[in-house]
Parts: sequence; structure tokens; C-alpha cells
Amino acid sequence: MQKRLFLLMVILTGTLLFCLSCEKKGVKKITASELIQQGWLKFEAGNFAGAESDFSAALSISTNATDSSGAFHGLGWAQLRQNQGGLAENSFVKHLSLSPGSNDGRAGLAFACYTPPQNKFREAIDTANVVLSSDPTWVFRHDASIDSTDLHLLLAQCYYNSAIFDSSLMQVINYYDSNFWQDVSTSAGKDTLGMKIQEWGSEIM
Repeated sequence: MQKRLFLLMVILTGTLLFCLSCEKKGVKKITASELIQQGWLKFEAGNFAGAESDFSAALSISTNATDSSGAFHGLGWAQLRQNQGGLAENSFVKHLSLSPGSNDGRAGLAFACYTPPQNKFREAIDTANVVLSSDPTWVFRHDASIDSTDLHLLLAQCYYNSAIFDSSLMQVINYYDSNFWQDVSTSAGKDTLGMKIQEWGSEIM
């Protein structure tokens, strides 16, 4: 009797283990591509911390350049939205090393270079101009409220902060207020231009 009970327990245990093994084999693991898609959905919903988590997870399991590029791209924008300029810059640089023609990535890098404490105005100017030369009507595909107007404002700010006041003034006149004019060779003109740029920025926000 005890022998039969022992054999029955062995059979039942073996069956249970086999069933558990089958269940584990049937579990579908999420892919890097799916995590990236999930991250963008969270980003578009305003959940930037959640998006950053998904993009980081995608990067940790990525096995190809396409997924790695996508994960770095999303990570950069999520970090940028959380005012992590330095981290965002690094992510965008890695993204662009894999996808050098990405205007969304270039635009993100321009914003990241400008963001304090980065203050890399020359790099921001050069990168923003590349985007606008390639696509004058650029719109960020994951947030249509971010577009070429923001890049022109960025240029106005960066030129101003770099003491290239004539170029800053041209950005304001050409893309914000065609009736605005100041003599930026004077201190008063520079101050008025600075206030105009602040006004432009407050309207966009």
C-alpha cells in the first residue's frame, strides 16, 4: 500500500512539473520593439518616467541596431522632457550614430545641447540648422506641438546667448514678428530683443 502511494505521488509530481514546464514555454516574452512601442504610447500620454523605463528595458534586451537606435531615440526624448539635458544628449548622440539621418533625433539633440546646464549654444545652432535645412516644416512625430517654430525660437535664444545679435534678430523678424526692429548694436536694443525672445517663448509654452 505504501509502495503504491509512493509511486502515485511520484507520478503526480512528474505530471505537475511537466505542466508547469509547458506553461513556462508558452509564456510570450515582450520584445525590444514592443517595449519601444509601449514607451512611445506612454510618452505621448505624458508619462515620461514610464516611457524612460520602457526604453531602458528595450535597450537592455535589444539584439539589433534598429531596436537599439529606437530605444536610444525614445530614451533621449523622455530624458529631455524630464530636464535631464546631459543624459538626453548622450542618448541622442548614440541614436544618431545608428540613424544619422534622423531629424527627430537631431532636433532632440539641439534641444538637449541648449538645455541648462549644457549651454552648448554653438552645437545647438549647428544641429538645429541641419534639421531646418533638411525639412523647413519639421514636426516631431510623437508630439505635433513641437515643430520648426520651436527650432527657430531655439536659434534666436542661442544666437542671443552667443552674442550674435543680428542673427537672433533675424529669427525673431522672420519667424515671430515681422514688424519688430531694434538697433542691436546698442545695449537698449539688445535688452529689448531679449525681452522679445522671452515673449515669443512664453507664447509657445
